Formats: sequence, structure tokens, C-alpha cells
Amino acid sequence: MLALILTAAALLLGSLLASHELFTFTGWLHALIALAVMAGLLGAASVRLWRRVSPSRGWLWGVVLAALVFRLIAMGGVREVSDDAARYHWDGKVLAHGINPYRHAPDDPAVAHLRGDALDARINHPHLPTVYPPVAELCFAVAYQLSPGRLLGFHLLALLAELLTWLLLARELDRRACPRAHLLLLAWSPLVILESYVPGHADILALPLLTLFIVHLDRGRPWIAGGFLALAVLIKPFPLIFLPAACAHLGWRRSVPFILVLVTVGVGMYLPFIGAGERLFSSMALMAREWSFGGSLGALVDAVLPPPVARPLLGGLLAALTVAAARWGRGLVAKLLLASAAWVICTPTLFPWYLIGLYPLLVLRPDPALVALCLLAPLGEEVIATQRATGAWAPAMWPRLVQYGAFYALLIWGAVRRWGMFTPIRTSRSDRPSAP
Repeated sequence: MLALILTAAALLLGSLLASHELFTFTGWLHALIALAVMAGLLGAASVRLWRRVSPSRGWLWGVVLAALVFRLIAMGGVREVSDDAARYHWDGKVLAHGINPYRHAPDDPAVAHLRGDALDARINHPHLPTVYPPVAELCFAVAYQLSPGRLLGFHLLALLAELLTWLLLARELDRRACPRAHLLLLAWSPLVILESYVPGHADILALPLLTLFIVHLDRGRPWIAGGFLALAVLIKPFPLIFLPAACAHLGWRRSVPFILVLVTVGVGMYLPFIGAGERLFSSMALMAREWSFGGSLGALVDAVLPPPVARPLLGGLLAALTVAAARWGRGLVAKLLLASAAWVICTPTLFPWYLIGLYPLLVLRPDPALVALCLLAPLGEEVIATQRATGAWAPAMWPRLVQYGAFYALLIWGAVRRWGMFTPIRTSRSDRPSAP
């Protein structure tokens, strides 16, 4: 109980700090990062202790209510950790005015008449067309319509996405006879609050879709699972790493309709924007080809070898590891967790908010290595404080050493001791975590 109270206090203090302009920006961000890591570690301890006492539904919904309070406070902030949300607002405005966001970059004279909101001055990479897939663009348009000139619409969509995810996961935890306390990992996640509401990233919008993909895949419904995976990928592409695991779980006969729906929905959602021509994927291709931040082995390979060699090599390694994960994983969630670990190892670009998509899996089966990675991920925002102080984008090495030191140590220990994602289990319905 004490750990739970301390976690709530740290999250409340962090949310209040996020919504007030205290200290210099650098001091404010360092304090926010410290509180996020502290609250995350306390929260993990709370889950560990709370699962032993089988809390009632009243306790569970009390946790959810507190989580809503933390988010409502944080979303009122006057400072921001990232400028991505300003780009979401711009893309949503462009699409809401009936203009293809893939055709024109924000600084294109053809869309100059749309500029004028205060958020437009903070758009990142204004010389590039949007990098975000179509479902994300539709969400941005809805958010813009809800609150033109403000980010309130995006925050409301993020909150709705989380509420749906909590409900779905609570039901799935009961179905699997897993401890309800696992929901605390998402509802009281400092990483989710920091990266989704200060002012936010689009990854949060994919959580209910990813959860529904997992649920329907586990129940052997390839048509529905393929549709939800396609929609999730069309917000952020990273869930494509789950394709080998999904096919292995379904078997080759049911994989055919699964892939058919996945491809059909993907192509169908891009068709309305096809008029952008080569610009439809130009920004995404540029990012895949050149961007690098926050990775581990993938970043090391990318730094040693030239990009034309490193990127295909890493792509091939990731494909091989995800196929191996589909073969070796015992149970659906284990396969998906192993694929996630393979992605973490291979990707040269791993911004902290990219890890938000792992939370439905971690709630269903908390893996120590990936949980530790998420708990320590706010350390990656240290580069923003450095940039504001010096004007240079110069990521420090120590956050990655701390974060990946914990991740690889727990990953290796789990493989040796056969716990976490390596725990032997018999069926996907028994995909429950066992104590190390």
C-alpha cells in the first residue's frame, strides 16, 4: 500500500510540474524526467506487491480514476517536451480543408493561406510532406475539427484511446485469470503520461487497435485481427514486426485471409491520397534511410557501417529474429514480446514514445526486460534539455547505457532462467506471467 501511495504522489507531483512553468526549461525537464523514472520504479514495485492481494474492482477503478486525474492535469501544460503535436495539428488542418497532406510540405506556397495559428510556428521539418500514415492523418483531422488552433482535440482523442484500451485490457485480464494489478503498468505509466500529453505523440492512438488485434488473434479470428493490425500499422508502422508471429499462431490456412485483409485495408486507406505520387512515401523513406536516435545494437551498426549497407543488414537481421521469435515463442503473447525485443535490438531509431505500443503486451504479460526499458525510457528526453541549453542536438551516452544495460541484463537473465517472455507455457489461453 505504501508503494502505491508513493507512486500516486510522484505521478501527481509530476503531472502538476508538467502543467506549470517552474524553473528554467532545462531544470523543469530534468525534474520531470527524474519524477517520471522514480514514479515508474515505484509503480513496478506496486504492481509486484498489489498482485498478491487480489484487489477488488473498486480498487481497480479507483486507480483508473486517479490515472484520469493525472492526465487531465498534465495536458494543461504550457511547456512541451516535443513539437510533434504541432505537426499533427497542421496535418489535421490541411486534411480538414480538403487538401492532400502528402502533396504539400508546410512551407509550400500552395498552403500558405492555411498558416496563422500559433502552433504553425512550431511545426517540425516544414520542408517535408507528412510522414504519418492515413489513419493517423484522419485522427489528426478529427482532432483539428474538435479544437482548431489548440491541442485539446488531440488530447481528448488520446484520452478516449486510453479509456478504451483500459476497458479492453481489464476484460482480457479477467478472461485470462491474470492479476488486475497489471493494468497499473499502463494506467499509471509515467512514460505514457509524459509522451502522450506533454503535449503528446500519436502512438497512444494505436493502443486500442493493438489490443483488439491481440484479442482477436488469440481467439483465432484472422479477418478481424488482420483489419485491426492494418489500422494500427496505419497509425505507426512498427506493429508490422508482429506479422511472422501472427502467421505462426494462425497457421498457413488462416494466415491467408489475415494477410488479405491486412493488405486490402492498407491499400484502401492509401488510395484517397494516391494523387501525391512519389511524395506519398518520400518522408517515410527518408526517415527509414537516414534517421537514427536512441537505438542500441542497431545504432551501433548504423554508426560503424555506411547507411546503404547498415539499413538493409539491420532489416534482414530483424526479419530473421522476428521469424525466430514466431518459432520459439511459447504462446501468442510470448511470440509478440520476443518480436518486440528483436525490434528493440535491431532498430537504429528508438525515440522514447515508440515504446508506448508495447504496453498492451506488457499488461497481459509483464516482461522484466521490456518493462525496465519502458521505465527508464524518459531518460532519453535528456537530449531536449541539452539542445535548449546549447543549441546542439547532442545525445548523451549515459541514458542509453543505463536503459540498455538494464534491458540486456534482464533479457539475458530471463533467457537463462526461463522467465519473463521466455517462460515455458502450454497454450495461449494460459499466457500468464509466472514469477521469476
